[in-house]
Amino acid sequence: MLRRARIVGTGSYLPPRILTNDDLKQVMDTSDKWIFERSGVRQRHCAEPGVYTSDLALEASRKAIGDAGLEPGDIDCIVLATLSPDMLFPGTACFLQEKLGISESACACYDVRQQCSGFIYATELARAAIESGIYRNVLVVGAEIHSSLMEYATRGRTVTVLFGDAAAAVVFQRCETDRKDDGVFYTELHADGRGALNGVHQRGFDISHKPYLDYDVLDSERNAELWPQMSNPRKLYTTGVLKMSEVTLNALQQNGLTVDDVDWVLAHQANIHILMDTAERIRLPKEKMLVNIHKYGNTTAATIPLLLDEHRRNGQIRKGQLLVFVAFGSGFTWGAALLRY
Repeated sequence: MLRRARIVGTGSYLPPRILTNDDLKQVMDTSDKWIFERSGVRQRHCAEPGVYTSDLALEASRKAIGDAGLEPGDIDCIVLATLSPDMLFPGTACFLQEKLGISESACACYDVRQQCSGFIYATELARAAIESGIYRNVLVVGAEIHSSLMEYATRGRTVTVLFGDAAAAVVFQRCETDRKDDGVFYTELHADGRGALNGVHQRGFDISHKPYLDYDVLDSERNAELWPQMSNPRKLYTTGVLKMSEVTLNALQQNGLTVDDVDWVLAHQANIHILMDTAERIRLPKEKMLVNIHKYGNTTAATIPLLLDEHRRNGQIRKGQLLVFVAFGSGFTWGAALLRY
């Protein structure tokens, strides 16, 4: 018998406030047409002031744990992927553990800081921990509050129009099976630090500064570094399409599978054109590439589990189907996972 990590519960949470492209037009030089044609985004959700990433993660986690038929105390390990932690330290997974009411248990907590690839990286950690026999029930969460990081002005337009707030969670549980392709049966991760400053990055909290910020944050000429930057959009785009295509095809080939065997691809929702170009490059029918970027924008670590929960609940994703998770993000980091749902 083989030991595998199987998905037994999913959940998601979107803060209720919706910010449309027309709303953004009121604070920057842009339009619904400009944003939608370049990205595929129509709207995004935004958390209210005073709400933390761990608060969004809590709501999604409660749903996922309940969906799995478990109690919070049944969770052995939490892996939380985010680029927008509650604070620099301690890790946000610890705040989530306390809010779930399991802080007195032996539940381990990990934070994963791999941005748009965070959920793939977290999935591999969960798979490895379960297959090794260390844990039985691993809660993997992708959660982001981007709205507090964005510059709502024309100077920040390139980045701000793309992102939204959300959280989504998955419970992976240990199972014994005689099928090689049951549960999460393959993961593959990559990174290339040469691209670290060629994608989306934020340098405001630079460890070389003593303290991290060595200037007046109200100085409008110098505070640009406080906001996320996209230094080379074209390179980010072309590299994303190339790497997501390569890793998807390699993952399938390593397991004796082809694109024809795939039921659904759940790719990171960075840009509608990246998704469609990737589908074309791997010769995937575009209807098999799940998309929700128009409703939520880029929610970074939450995009893939948000897709999973949404399309599982609407009946498109069903038991026994072959799923591909794939992502590319700043770092550069990228990876893929194959699983039988």
